[in-house]
Amino acid sequence: MTIISDLSWDLVEKILCRVPIISIVAVRSTCKQWNRLSKDRVLCKAEAKRHQFLRFMVKNYELCSMRFDLHGILDGEEFVDPSIKEITAVDSLSHVKVTQVFHCDGLLLCVTKDKEENKTTLVVWNPYLGQTRWIQARNDYNRLDLYALGYDSNNREHKVLRFLDTDLYYKVTLYEIYDISSGSWRVLDISQDWDIMFYHRGVSLKGNTYFFAKEKIVVEGDGPAEIPEPHAILLCFDFTKERFGPPLPLPVEHYIDDTGTLSCLRDEKLAALYQSTSMSDVEIWVTTKIEPNAVSWVPFLKIDLEPFTGFGFQFHFDGSSFFIDEEKKVAVVFQIDEYEITCYDSAYLIGENGYFEKIGLGEAEKHQPSANNVGEYCPLVCSCSFVPSVEHINNEFARSQN
Repeated sequence: MTIISDLSWDLVEKILCRVPIISIVAVRSTCKQWNRLSKDRVLCKAEAKRHQFLRFMVKNYELCSMRFDLHGILDGEEFVDPSIKEITAVDSLSHVKVTQVFHCDGLLLCVTKDKEENKTTLVVWNPYLGQTRWIQARNDYNRLDLYALGYDSNNREHKVLRFLDTDLYYKVTLYEIYDISSGSWRVLDISQDWDIMFYHRGVSLKGNTYFFAKEKIVVEGDGPAEIPEPHAILLCFDFTKERFGPPLPLPVEHYIDDTGTLSCLRDEKLAALYQSTSMSDVEIWVTTKIEPNAVSWVPFLKIDLEPFTGFGFQFHFDGSSFFIDEEKKVAVVFQIDEYEITCYDSAYLIGENGYFEKIGLGEAEKHQPSANNVGEYCPLVCSCSFVPSVEHINNEFARSQN
């Protein structure tokens, strides 16, 4: 009688290509051989390629997987509603609220909040291997701390950057970096001339993280009563050098109340969405060159929303995220639409020649802004399609290998 371990590797590949990436952990329990081999290689490459639209999002403080297939939408075909499923494979996440999620190179960094005490914690999760690592801070996490996930290009070792807001006035006063391989924190000797807005999430690209930032304004003594607001620039944190690069130009002049957010495309290009607070036009630009110390931009898409949304509609300046399909020239923008009684997560599909469609993603938890949750909740979507990683982040596994 043939048993599972007798199957040829070609047949195993055909079986596993039909398994969702985030379900591969359950498959490992079927066979010890599959379990052993899957810890050293990606078993479901065919599935990863076939489902290139797999992403992760935060919905109602839960981490969810999302498949958003744009196939045929510009050819008159009916759009298929996205599949959004709560992640249940990570038991420890069921006891906390997920407020932010960052993706880099197959790993997810989740910022969580205790449901009872509102205490912030960090956890790194490898969805493919099913491993998690809770990160203990040197001192308590602050509700206004900022985070980023990246890696050293010399050895591909992942790190977490933390911006500490120790004075509670939305100003970063200390930078720390956590090395996942060693499980240790270090304080970085960094003096910055730029402020990164606490509600602007960074985007990881090629192991580095890019942010919107503004020049610091320091007023001493009897300085001028009004100082012209500087427009935003692009700033890169290089995880290899553990330093910020020089200020880089954005393709538009972005100010504090304007909508602006970043996205990435296949870990190759950066995209920037912009909408002025006084205009209904939405512009999206993509990079033709992107490095920690250099960038160049070309226009990708521009659309006037007024014919579809009416006058005065603006994507939230502090709570929108998006991704683009470069081939179809389509962007999908996510945000919460708030009404008098309830709120809804929404996806706005915008494209060339005035293409516009709004997709409801279900009811959203009513958000009451307060000092304890400022800037923390919106339907955050990891803009880059998920690609599996075999990097082990679990302490117990690391010890067994030594």
